[in-house]
Amino acid sequence: MTLPNFEIPQYCGRLIKCIQEADGKAILVGGCVRDILLGRSIQDFDIEVFGLTLEKVRSVLEQCFGDVDLSGYKFGVFKLKSYPIDVSVPRTEWVTGHKHTAFAVHLAPFITYEEAAQRRDFTINSMGIDLTSDTLLDPFGGTDDLKAGILKHVSAHFFEDPLRVLRGMQLTGRFHLKLHPYTCHMCQDMSPENLSRRKVFDEFRKLFVESQNPSRGFLFLQQVNWLQYFEPWHQCWQKFPVQWNEILKLLDHCDVTLDSSRIEWMCTTLWRQLEAVHMECRNFFRQWVYGEELFRQILSNVTSFLTK
Repeated sequence: MTLPNFEIPQYCGRLIKCIQEADGKAILVGGCVRDILLGRSIQDFDIEVFGLTLEKVRSVLEQCFGDVDLSGYKFGVFKLKSYPIDVSVPRTEWVTGHKHTAFAVHLAPFITYEEAAQRRDFTINSMGIDLTSDTLLDPFGGTDDLKAGILKHVSAHFFEDPLRVLRGMQLTGRFHLKLHPYTCHMCQDMSPENLSRRKVFDEFRKLFVESQNPSRGFLFLQQVNWLQYFEPWHQCWQKFPVQWNEILKLLDHCDVTLDSSRIEWMCTTLWRQLEAVHMECRNFFRQWVYGEELFRQILSNVTSFLTK
């Protein structure tokens, strides 16, 4: 896949120049590279800086932009408060426990791009663009997988973070991808047991907001045997497969444009349709939906419909 022409904002150009003058190398990484290759507009930029220590990167950013958000400092991540840019130092990670947050980080600004990209989840998110030479970096074949519409894990490190399964769910829904068989097997051996409610619901939020076909995300859950962790959906699929397929079709016909309204509409639709086949699911939605105000609005919608 050829690297298309793309323009970066002036503030990104200023950042790149500052990094180069300090003898560092700025690499555009993550989903924004994938979106550039797909011809999509870029709203947020993730830049990884190679060849400079964490302290040096901080100094460069403060001299170039002034105030910098240091909340992710211990993980080697900086946020520019006035611009949609995350700047990070390459790092390696390893699991230290069973929780999603139980991992140790080693900052490694002098490793190769391939070594740094091994911690990425999927090959389509492991690509980088060297902003000095506009060169595409693709050590794991992400461009081929993107062109073929395949969702494939980068390495055995995938198994260390079960949130990646739900990330695969929303990526499948957003980009109409086919799951690689080996990746499917890995997902089937994982569970969301130690994931926080917020992390889980955030991935569904992305599916609802950014996908025109959220049904594909639910089909992904069926494929990797994760629907079992969302009991009412699993029961409906097992006992009422025709109705379940109709529910999925309904989700694909949401004509609401506001993000918050899309989420509310889809959650309400799921709940109402499950109630229609006499499935009690209030407790499930109370636990699954993250945000008290959102839950109350969905409950109000469902209650209003049922009392008509």
